[in-house]
Amino acid sequence: MAKSIIDVAKEVLERKNEALNPNQMYHIANEMGLTKELNLNGKTPWASFAARIYMDIKENPNSIFEVVATKPMLIKLKNQDINLKIQTQNEIKEPKKSYSERDLHPLLTRFAFANDNFKAYTKTIYHESSIKTKKGMDKWLYPDIVGVSFEYKDYQKELNKFIGKFSSLPIKIYAFEMKKHLSVSSFREYYFQAVSNSSWANEGYLVALDIDESDEELMDLIKRLSYSFGIGVISLNSQNVDESVILARAEFRENLDYSVMNELSMKNPDFKKFLESVEEFNIEKEYRSKSEFDEVLDNDKLDNYLINKKIMNN
Repeated sequence: MAKSIIDVAKEVLERKNEALNPNQMYHIANEMGLTKELNLNGKTPWASFAARIYMDIKENPNSIFEVVATKPMLIKLKNQDINLKIQTQNEIKEPKKSYSERDLHPLLTRFAFANDNFKAYTKTIYHESSIKTKKGMDKWLYPDIVGVSFEYKDYQKELNKFIGKFSSLPIKIYAFEMKKHLSVSSFREYYFQAVSNSSWANEGYLVALDIDESDEELMDLIKRLSYSFGIGVISLNSQNVDESVILARAEFRENLDYSVMNELSMKNPDFKKFLESVEEFNIEKEYRSKSEFDEVLDNDKLDNYLINKKIMNN
């Protein structure tokens, strides 16, 4: 007899003997090989997994689950005896990761290039290479990564030449702010940092790894701020980078802010080189242009990179 989501969650909690977030339960179950028979389709199976558990807690008076903390959401079995005080003290702190924010850049580069919503080349902006200014003057000026999509690159050669001669180059410029982890307590600060250093571009995004979609408070905050300020949010999937999720689409701005771009170009050589690469891009010499952007890792290189950097889901 096939196991249900409730059965799998129960087994995970029994094995780990600690309170867990439903998102954590799913990933642990996946590592244990317990999710195969659940038939959870779609790009966010962990969200469907979590929704079933939440529904059981809310609607089933005989639920085997008990919510023992809300920030972050932690659930245990009703009959479990765990040292919740020690665990919640550790859980409330943002998880410590051995990798850095910059270590996540190749994941975004791969996703931005492969995803149909972007099909973009990206370039890392090294803040430390910028011209030094008065302390605090350039705070939240530099995005972590910039990107560009050349919307004509899949056209026939003749049409590309026609566009190059008679029309302006149809491109879209992106700015990305990278974080390792998002929580309700940190989200506003990180989001407005992205607003500050990304709003000059056509589209700006805040990006983090494995954002917990079962955290209803966080999801509501993402929705409200994105609606009000137009910066999108991307959840990078550490299990399958190509299935990363755009949780909130950025508002498209037709006009670039050239004054900010000029300041970035004067102060940072990476951004200046990015503009040069975009301006000189030639579809017939794409191999040369590609080398001027961050490398898009193939499957084998990406798998080895994730292992070497110890980038794993929450």
